[in-house]
Amino acid sequence: MLENLRRKSLSKTYHDPIHQVAFELGYAHSENHLNIDQCIDQYKQRFSKEKITKSLPNPFTQVSKGFKLILHSLGNVKFNTIYCPKGSFIMGHKNQGDDNIPRIETIDRSFLLGETEVTQELYEKVMNTNPSKFKNSQNPVEQVSWGDAIQFCNKLSKLQGLDLCYTKNSSQEYDWLCDFSKNGYRLPEEKEWEYAAKAGTQNLYAGTDDQSKLKECAWYRDGSYLLIHETVTKWGFYGMDMAEYNSYLSTHLVATKKPNEWGFYDMSGNVKEWCWDKYNPKGNASATRVNRGGGWDNSSSNLLSAFRDSASPGSRPNNLGFRVCRSIVN
Repeated sequence: MLENLRRKSLSKTYHDPIHQVAFELGYAHSENHLNIDQCIDQYKQRFSKEKITKSLPNPFTQVSKGFKLILHSLGNVKFNTIYCPKGSFIMGHKNQGDDNIPRIETIDRSFLLGETEVTQELYEKVMNTNPSKFKNSQNPVEQVSWGDAIQFCNKLSKLQGLDLCYTKNSSQEYDWLCDFSKNGYRLPEEKEWEYAAKAGTQNLYAGTDDQSKLKECAWYRDGSYLLIHETVTKWGFYGMDMAEYNSYLSTHLVATKKPNEWGFYDMSGNVKEWCWDKYNPKGNASATRVNRGGGWDNSSSNLLSAFRDSASPGSRPNNLGFRVCRSIVN
C-alpha cells in the first residue's frame, strides 16, 4: 500500500490552484501568492535566459519522474537513501522574515539523503546503545546531541568501508571539520535539507501546501490536542479516545504518513532534525546548531519547510533526531 502511495505521489504535475511551480525548458517559473515570481523576475534581470537554464536545471530530467531509492544494509538492519540531483531552488519564505528570506540557492553536488529519520534500530546497531525516551525499534532515535550524530555518521561510514567526512579541528568537544568531498555519511547542510523537503515545489510543508491536510503528512501537536488536553484535565479520560490522546505524547513509527514529492517521509514532524550548520555562521565551536522540520510536540508553524530552529550542540531533547546524508563523489 505504501509503495502504491509513493508512486501515486510522484505522478503529480506539481501544480495546484494556489501555487504553480513548474520546470520548463530547464528553468523554474512560478505563479502564486507568495511573490516568488518577483524573486525569479529579479534573477532574470541579472542573468540571461541561457544562464538561468544552466543554473536552474530540472531535477527530474536527471532522475526521471520517479525518485531513485538506494538500498543499504548493516547486518540485518536495512535503511534507504534517496538520490537528490544538484540544481537550484528558491530557499526561504517571506513569512520567515530576515531569518530565512526567499533567495536562489544552488546545490553544487548531488547527494543521498535518508528516506526516513535514523531509526532506533539503526542507531543501536551502530552505537550499541539506544538513548531514546520513546522506545520502539522503528521510531526515530531521539535524545541524541549534534555531537552524537557526528559520531554516529563517522562510525557508520567506517562500518561500511567509506571515507570519514568528519575530523576534529581542536580539542574542543564540538569543533569538527567536514570534508564534503568524501563519500561517507554526514549530516545534511541546511540548504540540502530544505531542497529535499521542498522537492521541486514551493509547498509550505514537506508533502503539502495545505495546512488542513498536514495530518496526512506529519505527526505533530495540532489544535485538537489542546481541546483533548483541556477535556482530560477537567473531566478525566471518561469518554475520551485514549489512543488519540496518547498519539500526541510521543514519537511514532517512521514512514507511516504520506511522503513528499521525492519520497521522503517525516521531513515535517515526528522529530526535529539536526543539520550541520551553525545557526549563526560566525558563532564559535559551541554555538547553537540548526535543526529543521519540527517534532511531535510542535505546532504546525514549526513544521514549515522554511522554518529554522536551533539548539545547543550538546542538548538531547526527546523531540530531536536526524537523518543521514552522503555526497555523490567521483
